[in-house]
Amino acid sequence: MTVLEALQCGMGDLARFANLGERIEILVEEQARTWVSGTSSWLVAPLLREPSGFYLLSEDREGQRRGREVLQAFLGPLSAAIESVPLVADGGDVDRRLDAAGLVHLSYVRRTATTQPDFLDRLEDAVATLKGKDARLRPVRPSHVDLLRDFRLALLQRDGHLAERALTDLRLTGQLSAENLRFLTVEKLGRLERWRELRNLPYLTDLLRSRRPRAINEVLLEMLWWTEVAELCATARPAHAVYAEADLGARYGTVLSAVDVPATEAGRAVSVVAARALSDTERLQRLLLAAGTDLERERLQRLASLAAPAAPGTTTAENDVQELFGQGQYGAVVLAFLESPDPSVADLAVQATLDSEDSVHAPDVLTTIHSFIAENLLQPGRRLQRDLEDLTQLVDGLCTSWVEWCSRVGANERWPDAAQVLRTQHRHWAALRHLTQTGVRQAADGILGAWTGVNQDQVIAGLDVLCEVAAEASVSVQALEFCDTILLVLAEQQNLSAPVREAYLVLLEQLLEAGPAQTRYRETLEHAVSLWRRISAPTAVDWGLGLVDILLNAPVPAPDLRVAVVTEVLNKARDFQHRLNSRQHSELEALAEEVGLPTRKLQKTAESADDVWNRLDNAVIGVYSLLPRAAESLGKRLSRLCVPRSVEGNADTVSTPALRALATRADYLIVDTWHAAHAATNAIDAVRARNQQIMPQGRGITAFLQALEHTLLNCSGGDDDSG
Repeated sequence: MTVLEALQCGMGDLARFANLGERIEILVEEQARTWVSGTSSWLVAPLLREPSGFYLLSEDREGQRRGREVLQAFLGPLSAAIESVPLVADGGDVDRRLDAAGLVHLSYVRRTATTQPDFLDRLEDAVATLKGKDARLRPVRPSHVDLLRDFRLALLQRDGHLAERALTDLRLTGQLSAENLRFLTVEKLGRLERWRELRNLPYLTDLLRSRRPRAINEVLLEMLWWTEVAELCATARPAHAVYAEADLGARYGTVLSAVDVPATEAGRAVSVVAARALSDTERLQRLLLAAGTDLERERLQRLASLAAPAAPGTTTAENDVQELFGQGQYGAVVLAFLESPDPSVADLAVQATLDSEDSVHAPDVLTTIHSFIAENLLQPGRRLQRDLEDLTQLVDGLCTSWVEWCSRVGANERWPDAAQVLRTQHRHWAALRHLTQTGVRQAADGILGAWTGVNQDQVIAGLDVLCEVAAEASVSVQALEFCDTILLVLAEQQNLSAPVREAYLVLLEQLLEAGPAQTRYRETLEHAVSLWRRISAPTAVDWGLGLVDILLNAPVPAPDLRVAVVTEVLNKARDFQHRLNSRQHSELEALAEEVGLPTRKLQKTAESADDVWNRLDNAVIGVYSLLPRAAESLGKRLSRLCVPRSVEGNADTVSTPALRALATRADYLIVDTWHAAHAATNAIDAVRARNQQIMPQGRGITAFLQALEHTLLNCSGGDDDSG
């Protein structure tokens, strides 16, 4: 069935539009006449389906994005709202015909204030003048929202240099308070695992006295483990002795119970020590249940010394709430208050709920406080009133699932706290990969609606979380639609910065490693090469090399397309040969040889920086990576730059004598943490300091060479920012 036939069937008798019927018929027929399938185009037409009215129609999500962008610009938010709706292929006759014509993505254009003739005028203008064009302005200077996105995406890649640059630019915007800038500094040092530098921050004491977001408390708990607790626990001291010797209660009491069950292993470990020392057996059990693996649970049990008799729990009704609050046991404070509500400690219960961001018990605490006020049992002072406003905001922002969050952020209503809610609550939701196909589609539609709607800045601010979650969900077939949406959002950023491009590669690699079917593989590669055409420049050559690396290591259901894409990337990169360094020239020719392209003789540049590769002559270079043939591929590319004694690889998943020996004797050791086993990296850490390990910030052999180059240029033997 043709598009025109499907639309004519879906519109029905246009006589219902009276004297406007002829104009509507011309509008629809003109769109159908110029329709070209497979170009991410869009159409707008009135349909006789529930609800009846005008619909935005397209074959794919990119068409929806373009259409939404144009229609929102011409109609305005006060005239119409564009709402994603599902197509029911086995439903009514209209939906069946649209499905047969390939128009499977729909959005309802709901009129809010515009009269029918005025509404049609605007639709005609939109279709006639801007159909299919990118109407967004491209700012020269990134906004503070874009910089915050870059900062967090750089941390996701463990790229300390880009993160520091983004943070510096954020300071210069003047848009963030000094407190928020301190929080970002803590987040940076934590994500880069620079724990001692974090502990030595001059304002850490002041930070501990203020209210902190959950994400910051999580980082501080990890810092406590690595700088204060881990070494003492290694000597087999009992929990109460560790607690007392490190003076944890007096120095860090406000942090220890700020997160009842932390999300990280290190955070859970230090929390077990605190819970055992304070005899909080109920929290101890929650921590043990939250252990990610049996191995972690065994470690936590050893820390807690469960063989010893347990002291009475601290979350019963008889506990002194004020004493619990003074000890920083916020979870126990909240539970004790709800078990025996007492107006005299209401302010402590509210503070404890806010400090721990306890989204589970927050509604009950708020309801109890309001009942006290209604019964004149409590007269809130200025501080409690302010805290109640914050608690109300926390309760209003509660979400219980991905579908709920995505639907709300994608609605045509401003939600300024959406990114913060995502960041603090998403770990409590059922994983995306466990959603049904319908749930995933609703979530994807919500993200798309937000990206083209009033909450676009919230998608940008939470993009690191969305990328991380999409990468985790890519192993699930039903979650691929959500992953495709995040790829689209990444590719359509107004400021396509280096962190955004690298995040795209990370997600792309995960999708390709999942072994997509041939049709999806082709769509994914076509999307990637279109992005390369858009950004290709000397500064983006490393991104192109990384893309080729990913394609060569991933399953290949369409070899012809892969060869075509790799050839296009390499040939375009060769156009910039006079702007490239020796390492980039070497990689280009090594990759060209690998795919069967004619190679070119490497021209030695005059840059003094290229001489650093001579330092690898006669050196032993170790590579720990689970990537296939990692050491062999690296050796081939290095052979064009230097003459190392050997390039030796190891792919053990546990601690072995061979792994420890390589980590000990290698002159340069590359540790590919993106493709690694946790037990193996722990073994490396035991025999070689982190600052003597080279940790690539990207994925693939290109990232190995970039990390080596950075190490040689800085003469440090390691990249401190990466570890």
